[in-house]
Amino acid sequence: MGIISDQLYETIMEHCHGEVYTNPKTALCAQASDRFDRLYDEIYRPHILFKKCVYASSGTNDGSIERKILKEEAGVLKHPPPRLPMDCHNYGTYLSYFWANNNITRDALGIKKGSKDEWVRCHEGDLPYSFDIKSTIKYHRNMTLKGYPALVYSGDHDSAVPFLGTQSWVRSLNFPIVDEWRAWHLDGQSAGFTITYTNNLTFATVKGGGHTAPEFQPERCLAMFRRWV
Repeated sequence: MGIISDQLYETIMEHCHGEVYTNPKTALCAQASDRFDRLYDEIYRPHILFKKCVYASSGTNDGSIERKILKEEAGVLKHPPPRLPMDCHNYGTYLSYFWANNNITRDALGIKKGSKDEWVRCHEGDLPYSFDIKSTIKYHRNMTLKGYPALVYSGDHDSAVPFLGTQSWVRSLNFPIVDEWRAWHLDGQSAGFTITYTNNLTFATVKGGGHTAPEFQPERCLAMFRRWV
């Protein structure tokens, strides 16, 4: 997507040799990785075309930024998210804290008073959970080989989990191609591209989609899902 130069890409491939870039083993790899990080930090990773805003998860706050009406509805939050400008795409995520912790919402969801503490969108290292599965590819292979149809899709403007990476692991399953790479359409225009493999496996891109593609392109994703179903 033109975020880094082809020269930097070639330097990383030459000197980092596929190692974990957060722990480079050579000075040249470290320098290239640092240049990459600085360039990558210039964009909004879930969708590279959108305004870069802070991540709307729980964090420290001075307690003075919530609007009066939000305080009245949800009370004082223990883990308030940072206030976002209203023109940020993820402003709705900021509001979700106040919605989810609203007593009316909690009553509607059947949460008994005193049974659950404050709702927090993203827990950072405070859950009894360990990341012990490094790859789920073998599980995808097992499910598809048993005949379960699968639709794998990616927004083509997502830099958090780029479609090229998704395409790569799908290809690693080594399933024969049934329908070659082609465009799929909505209202006479291409809405993305798709390829179909044996074992009922379909991979598709969503044009203009970000990390959570339906959030950025709901109409196209609904059309894609309806056709697949």
